[in-house]
Amino acid sequence: MWENLGKKIQAFLLIFIVVLLSLVMGVIGFGNPTGEGCNTEGPGYAAQVYGETISEGEFRAAYTVTGFSRYPTERAEALRLKEYTLDGLIERALLIHEADRLGLQADPDEVMRQVARDEVVLLAGPVDAPDGYPAGELQQSFRDRDGTFSADYFERFVQNYLRRSIDEFLEWQVEETRANQVRDLVTASVSVSPREVWDAYVQENDRAQLSYVRFDPAHYRDAVEVTDAAVDAWMEAHQEDVDQEYRRQRHRYTNLEEQRRARHILIQVGEDASDADRAAKRAEAEGLLAQLQGGADFAALAREHSNDEGSAARGGDLGWFPRGRMVAPFEEAAFGAEPGTLIDHLVESRFGFHIIQVQGERSGNVPEAEAKHELAEGLYREARAGELAREAADQALAYLRDGHSPEELDERLLHGWDEPAAATEEGTEGEAEEGEGETEGETEPEEPTRDARAPQVRETLNFGRAERAVPGPFDSGPLTVAAFEMSMDAPLPEAPMQLGDSWFVYQLISRTEADEEGFDEANQERLRSRLVAQKRVETLSAYIGRLRRQAEAESQVRINQEILSYGTQSDDEDDEESGDDEEESSSDETASR
Repeated sequence: MWENLGKKIQAFLLIFIVVLLSLVMGVIGFGNPTGEGCNTEGPGYAAQVYGETISEGEFRAAYTVTGFSRYPTERAEALRLKEYTLDGLIERALLIHEADRLGLQADPDEVMRQVARDEVVLLAGPVDAPDGYPAGELQQSFRDRDGTFSADYFERFVQNYLRRSIDEFLEWQVEETRANQVRDLVTASVSVSPREVWDAYVQENDRAQLSYVRFDPAHYRDAVEVTDAAVDAWMEAHQEDVDQEYRRQRHRYTNLEEQRRARHILIQVGEDASDADRAAKRAEAEGLLAQLQGGADFAALAREHSNDEGSAARGGDLGWFPRGRMVAPFEEAAFGAEPGTLIDHLVESRFGFHIIQVQGERSGNVPEAEAKHELAEGLYREARAGELAREAADQALAYLRDGHSPEELDERLLHGWDEPAAATEEGTEGEAEEGEGETEGETEPEEPTRDARAPQVRETLNFGRAERAVPGPFDSGPLTVAAFEMSMDAPLPEAPMQLGDSWFVYQLISRTEADEEGFDEANQERLRSRLVAQKRVETLSAYIGRLRRQAEAESQVRINQEILSYGTQSDDEDDEESGDDEEESSSDETASR
């Protein structure tokens, strides 16, 4: 044991001796700034702060030591790695300016001893760097196979990989240390109160769970009944909205190729349908065509019978379309018929049998009044869909307030609000008596299906005060807040809540409050450490932000934008060469071990 300890001490002392000799006397041959393989500066500068230059060489060394130079160009650009690297160097320069003002210094010998002892490179990232950003003490390896500090490894790392001289590297590390002194000074007074620690504990341990229904206007859009009278009335009340939309969409109504507007009823036939099934589907379609020729309402039949779910809810309306949009048989029939006519025969495509009514044609420039009316129709549909979503949410909340469960609400949302006669007690008994013993031909009723946007009762996970209650492209924070203001004695809200475009009805189904039993010393210390770290970041961010705003206001920050470009030939060559050097160094080290 004592022998091993002696070897460790000997190796430790050797670190100091070798490094100090390399700095002060240059006797081991790698302290010369112009040593072989050491390209100390690029041709330009990266930034200037209060007259002090951040060289291109400094920037590239920082970009290399973080490992960013090995990232693919597209990924590096997407992550803004060069911007973050330069921001970190600018922040360091601002802090050095403060260190000069405050008279803060660092002992170069002590700094170098730390680098050698801990085998690290000091590099602080920008204060707003994302989680996982490589910063602080970046671990390196300067030891040979015996575990002894190797001056050769150190020399090649600094000169060949980082492209810095030993003197430049030392100056870099001293500046990082001085900048850290300012950071420590700024954050030294940060503390948290017992109340803040308790509040953080509550944030973690207060839990709630909701059942909820989202009423998405998109689900109701196709169900909106659109009439000319309704659109005209809406236009009159919202003329400014229509005019603004027309200015934004005017290009859609100029220089049009020939278009048709049509609606259809599709009786779908599977590709592998038997001749008998195909004949039955044709007969069904011919029956509907006969009804239409007899004066039946096209929209009503489309809603009830069409297998094209996308257009059925709109009464079969397909809107305007040019050539090339529809399948060939459909297009040929639609563009071959006169507008305003019901095509007097079935049109067969790979989807099945179509009954088509051509409603209009247009080309060239659409008159402004006509274009505005069409846009107003879309705006009206959107607005009315939002109203229908709110009305449905109000109805659902009233149903829950009447004492019904979320499960019962889900049944109503799936099957509809009107009680079918067969579901009543009297109807069921009567049918049982009349058909008692009759089982032949009985079939189970088909279960209704929901589209993806249809309202449905769901349950959240158990969530905390700082977590999202429900997923979605909106801020669910208000719902989280509301959940923790509710109690199991009053689990329903006063009114539906709007998040984004959607309306939410929700009910508290469980609530767990934080208790003092789990608030032990270990938890308190953990939370206190986390809060102090957060406060330090916030304090430092505010401080550095003030320094940078002041420097920029005084025109004391100058950035070479070319240094931030990605994928230039010179960048690629430099990165490739640095990568080769690193691989060579790694290969030598592996071979020696």
